[in-house]
Amino acid sequence: MLRALASQLPIAWVTADSAHGQDNRFRRLLEQSSVGYVLAVPKSQFSVGPSRIEVLFAQAPDEAWEKISCGDGAKGLHVYHWSAVRLPAVAEFDYQGEVPHRMRWALARRSVSKHDELAYYLAYTPLQVTVQELVRVAGARWAIEECFQAAKNECSLDQY
Repeated sequence: MLRALASQLPIAWVTADSAHGQDNRFRRLLEQSSVGYVLAVPKSQFSVGPSRIEVLFAQAPDEAWEKISCGDGAKGLHVYHWSAVRLPAVAEFDYQGEVPHRMRWALARRSVSKHDELAYYLAYTPLQVTVQELVRVAGARWAIEECFQAAKNECSLDQY
């Protein structure tokens, strides 16, 4: 990641699974670089003070969930219910002087048919971002994972 950030690549977003998403140092590196992210996190991740992210969404009313597609998959559109909550700003990373330039979000993705199947995300974004854009970025990770899975199967790397 350090090499990519040091390159001339125009990096606008980073998305990753919970192995990277739960790493506070990884998130801070992206924030210090002013790179937006949508990172999966485990349900035990702390989102605000002593509150775990799963607690933040546990009592969300039905109207807090919106049905949104996060992209195409091998079996069609990935459609889930999504809920998003703006989180408090962190002055060190979210402001330029007195002016806010970034914001933070917690997101939850819920299966349309099985409401107890949830996944959680933390996001760091430009001010003008929409929830639909956050969902699109979160869904971009699956295309990469599908490529890795296909490569493993076609090259017999699934044994390694």
